[in-house]
Amino acid sequence: MASPVDIPPAAPLLSSSLRGHYAGFVTRAVAFVIDFLLVVTTQIVVLLILRLLFQFFGLSSLAEALFYPDAAVVDPSVMVTATRWSILVFGSNLLFDAYMIAGWLLVDRTIGQAALGLRVRRSDGRPLTLGSAIRRVIGYYLSMLPLFLGFLWVLVDDRRQGWHDKLADTVVIYDWEARLGRRLRQWMARQAQS
Repeated sequence: MASPVDIPPAAPLLSSSLRGHYAGFVTRAVAFVIDFLLVVTTQIVVLLILRLLFQFFGLSSLAEALFYPDAAVVDPSVMVTATRWSILVFGSNLLFDAYMIAGWLLVDRTIGQAALGLRVRRSDGRPLTLGSAIRRVIGYYLSMLPLFLGFLWVLVDDRRQGWHDKLADTVVIYDWEARLGRRLRQWMARQAQS
């Protein structure tokens, strides 16, 4: 097994802390879901605010055309519908990509990764550069294409790298002491005894 990042070689693998060890699939998946929900919630809030602003300033017909496309056009063509969906998907992906890249470049993690105590670093332990962050985001889409096999690769790789990690030469490691988990286990043990 390859040695974890940021842990001296003499450190025992089974310690009370997971700091520096490669993060597993479930932890990474939960962090991804948190990030995804944050981005979707942000999009919904922005769209609601825009709709309210349009209506407030008397642009109700524009708001109807943008937010209720079926009401504005009785029989929308396939091209109009495809264009609207393309703008929606492109805008969503652009926001998600910008969120991920900004988090990795500014603080080595996104909000979801920070909540679970994860950090994204290059394989040599250094922070990500703009190029490696962009390669990692592109790798996300490549990992999704074959039925999410690139993400599932984390389950079988020694360094817990998905295809997006391999493309960008990155690893995801635990960043803080697992005190909360230890305290939870101690509390559960006390509850079981009483």
